[in-house]
Amino acid sequence: MTNHPILSRRALLALGTGVAMLTAMPALADGWPDGSVQLVVPARAGGGTDGAARLIAAALQEQTGQPFVVVNNPGGGGVVAAETVRNAAPDGQTLLFFHSGILAMHHTGAIEANPLEDFTTAASLAVGGTYSVVVAADSPWQNVADLVAAAEENPNAISMGVQIRGSTHFMAGLLMMDSGAEFRVVDAGSDADKLVQLQGHQIDAAMINTAGTLQYVESGALRILGTIAGEPVRDPSAPEIPTVAEQGYENVVYGLDFLIMGPAGMDEATTQAIHDAFAGVVSAPEISAQFETMHMPLTMVPADQTRARLESTDARVAQTAELLGLN
Repeated sequence: MTNHPILSRRALLALGTGVAMLTAMPALADGWPDGSVQLVVPARAGGGTDGAARLIAAALQEQTGQPFVVVNNPGGGGVVAAETVRNAAPDGQTLLFFHSGILAMHHTGAIEANPLEDFTTAASLAVGGTYSVVVAADSPWQNVADLVAAAEENPNAISMGVQIRGSTHFMAGLLMMDSGAEFRVVDAGSDADKLVQLQGHQIDAAMINTAGTLQYVESGALRILGTIAGEPVRDPSAPEIPTVAEQGYENVVYGLDFLIMGPAGMDEATTQAIHDAFAGVVSAPEISAQFETMHMPLTMVPADQTRARLESTDARVAQTAELLGLN
């Protein structure tokens, strides 16, 4: 259900460097962490969410002197991981490292738990990367308008690979709503699966994280037709590629935040300590540079804005799910 960029070899190797040089962080509130902390990631190893979790976990371990263990649990498209954290003790020792795609999962029935009520969101990290509309390099389409025209000429014939009920499904739906084109939306799995299927011409187009796609563009295997982000601005890592919005589809705007969530009922001191720890790591120049290398710049959402931002995103996702008939 979730979407994760595939990291280049260079980016993966970068995860093992730089953390030891982490500058000193402020002392955290007494009581957290109290021993080993599990960061439960609802994705397999090697994707962008997993890579981000591992980089941050290593930095937190360096900062606190306590073990931070990344636990990959992709079962049920993220449901098993979410339930594991939801049913854990509310002490901050078991945390979900996910993204705001969990809101889409909830509003489409993929996950029953309500992120606003059944979890405590301790920290929110705005992800500066983008998603892309991607096709094979030998496809006839050079831009989004070409792809839309083909879908208009042959309704439900052009396949668009997404993860059903996940964020990329919403992006495809926004494109169809804004363009009037009818794609044959297919569940193509994770970003890794979509990349394979595009190169094998099993699907015509797909919504994939830009960071994981660029290496395939550089090798001549794939072509990006346009990018999608939370704001209609170009991806700094690929400034030559126009956004889908600037190509005339102004409502195709969709961004993600990483969310650090614990069970409901966590006390304010623990929640604040977790926020402060992640804020310290994200602001460290050495760690920030690593995320830039991964084409995944992060910005910490202030603690007093986290809840309001989550509620605002939730409302927009709920509205989109209703418009697309996904709820």
